[in-house]
Amino acid sequence: MPEWSTKRANRRKQVKKQRAKVYGPWRTRIFKRLFSWPVLSGVAFLVGAAAIALIGELTLGHSVGQYIDQPIYASVDFQVSDEVQTDADREAAGAMTPSYYTLNSPALTFDRIRADLMRVYQAAVDAPTLDVFQETLAELELPADKEAYRRLHALGDAAGRAQFQAWVDELPLEKEHVVRDLGLEPREPKSATTFIRLELEQAEGPQRLVEIPMAELVPHGNQRALRRSAAAVARRFRLQPLEPAVEAVVLAAFHEQPTIIFHQERTVDEIHAAADATPVAVRTYEKGKPFVKPGPLSADDHELLRAHRAGYLDFLKQDNEAALAAREERVRQQAGMVTLVSLLSIAMLLYAGLHQRRIFEIASRTVAFMVLILGTLLAARLLDLRWPDLPELVYVPCLVTGSVLAIVYPRRFALGAICIVSVLVGTIVDGTLVFLLTLFTCVVVAGYQLDEIRTRTQLIVSGGLTALALMVASAAGGFWEGNLPRTVINHTAWAGGAALAASFIVSGVLPLIERLFRVATSLNLLEWRDPTRSLLQLLAREAPGTYNHSLVLGTLAEAACGQIGANGLLAQVGALYHDIGKIHKADYFAENQTGKMSRHDNLSPSMSLLIILGHVKDGIEMAREYKLPRVLHQFIEEHHGTTVVRYFHHMASEKQPQIASGKHDREVPEAEFRYSGPRPRTRESAVLMLCDGVEGAVRAITDPTPSRIESVVHKIVMDRLNDGQFDDCDITLKQIRSVEESLVKSLCGIYHGRVAYPSARRSTDDAASRMRTQPQASPRADARAG
Repeated sequence: MPEWSTKRANRRKQVKKQRAKVYGPWRTRIFKRLFSWPVLSGVAFLVGAAAIALIGELTLGHSVGQYIDQPIYASVDFQVSDEVQTDADREAAGAMTPSYYTLNSPALTFDRIRADLMRVYQAAVDAPTLDVFQETLAELELPADKEAYRRLHALGDAAGRAQFQAWVDELPLEKEHVVRDLGLEPREPKSATTFIRLELEQAEGPQRLVEIPMAELVPHGNQRALRRSAAAVARRFRLQPLEPAVEAVVLAAFHEQPTIIFHQERTVDEIHAAADATPVAVRTYEKGKPFVKPGPLSADDHELLRAHRAGYLDFLKQDNEAALAAREERVRQQAGMVTLVSLLSIAMLLYAGLHQRRIFEIASRTVAFMVLILGTLLAARLLDLRWPDLPELVYVPCLVTGSVLAIVYPRRFALGAICIVSVLVGTIVDGTLVFLLTLFTCVVVAGYQLDEIRTRTQLIVSGGLTALALMVASAAGGFWEGNLPRTVINHTAWAGGAALAASFIVSGVLPLIERLFRVATSLNLLEWRDPTRSLLQLLAREAPGTYNHSLVLGTLAEAACGQIGANGLLAQVGALYHDIGKIHKADYFAENQTGKMSRHDNLSPSMSLLIILGHVKDGIEMAREYKLPRVLHQFIEEHHGTTVVRYFHHMASEKQPQIASGKHDREVPEAEFRYSGPRPRTRESAVLMLCDGVEGAVRAITDPTPSRIESVVHKIVMDRLNDGQFDDCDITLKQIRSVEESLVKSLCGIYHGRVAYPSARRSTDDAASRMRTQPQASPRADARAG
């Protein structure tokens, strides 16, 4: 390889090494930041919010009674079933269904007529004279004629009887259709046809239907029609002299009952079949034309909106250019909504990172926070899809989330976060301005009241006040939109019920919230403040001095926190448990030592230091064993911070060998006698540190006058401040000054001076001396006095 080529290769290697030194760390840092837990969790949050926004199809966005201020135009051609017209068509089809009839019982109609005529024949044959024949027919209420008697009497043999029977059978009785009044047929709707159908039984095969015009029917109540029908039958009789008798027999039978009767069951079945066969009537609405007019939305208009939505969704599935353009427009709409949701989600993450950075410090906190927000969005979307006519149901998950945020986080952050969540929900469910303003009202009212929960009743009261505010806002918004009063009342009632339901849900899941977010509400802290708790009883029994010291610290811390706006209840409960680590070695701490001898007298300073420092570690282990809330662990770890154990540091320094100058051989470093920390990270923990320091120092004063107490308190506060113990918490110098004043006031009240009462013996001697020096009263004076 040539020398110039080797130099060039070496030069390239050197350039690569220099670039790696310069750009390598930057690339590593960028890679670590891109794949850090906050970034990955934030990306997952954005993806989840966008996915929830894309769930389901379009919703109506309108409810019955809502005021529509402008016409709604059809985006596609669609059809809607016309129930009114369909009912009318089905009724018309039923009316065009003819009535069905069947023959009346032959034994009661036609057979009776034949039997009566044969009786007349037999009377003529049996009567020896005309008079007898006439008497017999008179009993039958039939007319008698001489010629008829003669002709019938001549047919007295067997052949004549057969001939007469044949003439009777030839009578066209079945052709005369006597019916009852057609207007009284028990059918709905009434027949609109001009004929009926008569069912005729056949010897073989199915029934035969015969259509009979109504003009040929003989009404049963029409006497003239009946006589005309009976006369027509009589004229067909072969024996003309007997026609009057035949007419009378037929007329009597027709008077008694009709020859055909209405078949109701068959007629109703045919009417139903005709109605079922009638197609559904539809109305067609063209694209680009209005189909809903301005004004209060009626139930029919609401159904039109549903049909339009269904038609639009069906149109999107078609395979044509218009449908393709509509799908592209739909995709653009979804992309816009996803972009808005993503921007709002980024705003939520930035807001949380700026004001509550501890959310992203622990993975479990991050997951809990994001699951809460995404769960709210998912619940709101599903409720909107399932019950689009009741937007008030969406308030329930929003109120629950707002209450949880107000319970878990500071009020200012909670109110800001829930407002962003409300905008997210309004974007996903496509809510109106009134919906968004009403949602803002209810979540702000709920969040403002739940800054501190001391009783479960407070949750219910908060729910009631939130319901009242929500109902007022809902009613005001409904009237502003111009909705009908009935609609406004209905939605207002649903809004109040949603607020109450949310309060009961929060009350039920409160223990789960505390465990999931690792927080202790005031309600939970009150339970841990109970002196019957097993851990506090163990502390009072094994370390009574420490227990008394903790009680005093609780009083001091609560009063001091009240002066700076911190959580006094949290500080008080934290003070009760901050020294539980002293239980196992209570005799090694001064407040529990009863005699003049101390166990540390026989121990080296380093060994004593280990025992003193160990009570912090032991306290954390006991807190975990007794499942103390995580929020109270900080008081055990931080109430000494990284301060120096002065007494044993001094003892260790004194035990160092001295040199000729009188000084010690070496200075013992303070770092060896410091607590491991951490330093206080909250104002409540910082207040407890000051209370712990000043209470022990003031207790050691021989004559605790107010001036001495103030001097000692100020010295200890300045020592902690100069030692940097408050560098990790957000307490200000002004607040430290307020805490100092509160401690001085409280300690002066605890260690106030008392009047020295004289002993009993000295009091008796002084009383006797005064009696001896006092002049005796005269009896006369006693009498005047009486």
